[in-house]
Amino acid sequence: MQDRVKEILALGVFLILVIAGITILALRSTGTKRAIVSKPAGAPGMMMPRKSPVGKPVEAKSISFGTPPQLSSRLVIKSATLHLVVKNIENTIRGISRYAEEKGGWVVKSNVEEKDGVPVGEISVRVPARDFEESLSFIRKLGERVIFEEVKGQDVTEEYVDLQAQLRNLQAAESQLLKIMERAGRISDVMEVFNELKNVREEIERIKGKIQYLEQSSAMSTINVKLALSEELLPIPPAQKWRPMYVAKRAWRSVVLILRGISYLIIWIAVLGVLWVPIVGIVWWMRKNKGK
Repeated sequence: MQDRVKEILALGVFLILVIAGITILALRSTGTKRAIVSKPAGAPGMMMPRKSPVGKPVEAKSISFGTPPQLSSRLVIKSATLHLVVKNIENTIRGISRYAEEKGGWVVKSNVEEKDGVPVGEISVRVPARDFEESLSFIRKLGERVIFEEVKGQDVTEEYVDLQAQLRNLQAAESQLLKIMERAGRISDVMEVFNELKNVREEIERIKGKIQYLEQSSAMSTINVKLALSEELLPIPPAQKWRPMYVAKRAWRSVVLILRGISYLIIWIAVLGVLWVPIVGIVWWMRKNKGK
C-alpha cells in the first residue's frame, strides 16, 4: 500500500515538473515573438528569435556588425556671431552676401530696420566649413570696429557614428523581416510582418535624415552678423554685463531723442499756428467786446 502511494506521489511530482517545463518554454516562446515585432534599439548586435511569427523554426544566431569605422576627421558644426560698427549698413550687407555666394554659400536671412530713427542691420550666411576662418577675416575687415565676436564648435562625431550603427542594425532587421515574409503562409502572418517592416523602414528613413543633416551642417558653417552705425545701437554682449560707458552712451542718446522729439513738437505747433493763432485771436476779441 505504501509503495502504491509512493508511486502515485512520484507520478504527481513528475507531471508537475512536466507542466512547469512546458509553461516556461511557452513563456520564452512568447517573449521571443514579442522581440521580433519590437523596434531594434540600435545596439551593436541583434539576437534573432528561435521562432518566427508564422510558427516556422528559425535558427537562433547573433548578427554582429563589428566596430563602427573610425572617421578620418572629427565632425564639427561651426558657427560664429559678430557685432560690427560700420559706415554703411546696406553696402556691408551686399558685400557679405556677394562674398558668401562666391564661396559657394548662401544668405539665410538679412534685414535692415530703424532703431530709434537710425538704421541697424542683420545678416546670416552659410559658407563652406573649409572657408570659415577666411570668411570671418573678410567680414571683420568690413567693419570699423568689432564690438563682439563669438565662435562655437559642436562636435557631433559620436552622435554621427552612433546613428550609422543604428542604421546598419535597422537594415539588417529589414533583411531578416523580408526573409520571414517570404516563408509566411497565412495572410495574417504576412500582414504582421509587413507592418513591422513598414515601421523599420520608417525608422531607417528617419535615421538617414539625421545623418544627412549632420553631414550638411558640418560641411556648411553659419555666421551671424549684427551691424550698426554706432556701438550703442548694438546689443550688449552676453559676456559683458558691466559696461558703464555703453549704458551712459545709450542714456545720452535717449536724452537727445527726447529733445529732438520736443523740438519736432515745437515745429509742428509753429507751423499749425496759421490755423490756431487766428482762431485764438478771434475768440479773445469776442470775449473782450462781450463785456462792453
